[in-house]
Amino acid sequence: MLRLHGHEPTEDDVASWMRAGSVVRLQVTETAGRTPHTMLVNFGSVVFAWICPYQSGRG
Repeated sequence: MLRLHGHEPTEDDVASWMRAGSVVRLQVTETAGRTPHTMLVNFGSVVFAWICPYQSGRG
């Protein structure tokens, strides 16, 4: 699971990247408390993407 920071891609964005096999630069953190960093994701190798809003805290 990656927490995205900055621009939030739409489902259509992700589907387009997967169809095109795009390599996309994303600002992410893997765990709470980490500083966001850049990750290059090769969507040509992504078979499944589950996109859901992240909510910090409990609730």
